Amino acid sequence: VGHTGTRITPIVDGYVLKNGSCRSGRGGKWLCSVQQSVLEGSWRGNVDTINKWNGWKLWDKGGAPPCRENGVIPRYIANSKFRQGSRQDKKIQLLRQCPFHSMTIHEAMYEMITSPHIMSLDIENHHHGDASTVPFCGYGGIESDDKSNQESDNMEIVHAEEETEKPSNIHDEEFNERKQYELPDGTIVDLKKTRAGADLCRIPELLFSGELPSFVQPHTENKEEYFKTMMPIQHLIHQSLDIILDADVRKELCSSILLTGASSLLPGMGKKISLDLGEILPSTYKCKVIASKYDVERKYAAWIGGSILSSLGSFQQLWLSRKEYDEYGAVLGLQRFKS
Repeated sequence: VGHTGTRITPIVDGYVLKNGSCRSGRGGKWLCSVQQSVLEGSWRGNVDTINKWNGWKLWDKGGAPPCRENGVIPRYIANSKFRQGSRQDKKIQLLRQCPFHSMTIHEAMYEMITSPHIMSLDIENHHHGDASTVPFCGYGGIESDDKSNQESDNMEIVHAEEETEKPSNIHDEEFNERKQYELPDGTIVDLKKTRAGADLCRIPELLFSGELPSFVQPHTENKEEYFKTMMPIQHLIHQSLDIILDADVRKELCSSILLTGASSLLPGMGKKISLDLGEILPSTYKCKVIASKYDVERKYAAWIGGSILSSLGSFQQLWLSRKEYDEYGAVLGLQRFKS
C-alpha cells in the first residue's frame, strides 16, 4: 500500500505469478488528494472538470471549507518573507507552477493524515459497508463545474441529503481529545463541530469502502471503468486470488499476506484487512496478515529489496551495462531480457 496506489503481487516459491498481479489507484497520494479537496471544497477530476463540495455545515448553522479562499498553503509559503508586495507575489506565482509546490502541499497533507487525530480503522464496525458509514458520503452537495459546458450554461448540480445530527459511529471519548488540527499557515481545522471534520479523522476507511464520495466520482459514462481501477483493498486481494486456479496455492497465499508500503502504517491496517477478507472469502481459507513491527522496514521495503537484489553476484547477469549497450546496441537487450 504505497504512494501512488495499492498493488497485489502473488509470489510462490520465489516466482511472481504475473497473471494474479492487480492494482488499485487507492493509495497515500489519493487519500491526501481527497483530504485536500475536503479542506478546499473542490475536487479536480481533470483539466476540464472541477467538482465543488461542501460538507462543513455546522450542526445548527451553515459553514464553509476552511481553505476555500486560498487553498492549502504549504510551509515554505507560510514561513516565507515573500508573502507581501508585487515582486514577491510574482515569485509565489512562479513557484506555484513548479512541481516543488505540489510536493510541498502533499507533504502538508501527509503530515495531517499521519497525525494523532487519525483514528484507527473502525474494527468494531467493519461489517457495515453502506454509504452512511463511509466518510464524506450521504451529505454535503456536489456541483460539477465543467469548462466544456460553460458556454451553454449547462451546470449539473446534485444535492445530497444534509445530515443535521452528529454521526453515531464516532467514538466520543477518543474523539473529544482531538478537537482540531492546525495547518502550516495557522488555519484551524475543526474536527468536532462538523461531520466533514469528524470524517477527516476516519479518512483511512476510504481504502476499504465499497462506496466513494460523490465528488471524486467522474460524471461520465465510464464510471464502471473508473471503479475497476479504484477497487478497495480487500476486493483487490480477492480478485487476485480468484485469478489463481490452484486451490492449494490460493490457500497458501491467503495464509501469508505480507503488508508493506508507507500507507500500510495507517493504524489498524493489518487487522482491517484480515477481518474484511474473512467476510468475503470461504470459511476454509485462513487469512493471516504479516507486517513488520519496524516502521522503517515497511516504509522502505522496496528500496531495501532493491539493494539486496543488486548486491547479489547473480544480479550481474541481469543487467545491461552502458559499455555493452554501446558495443552491441539494443539487440543485446532483447536477447538478454526475453520476457
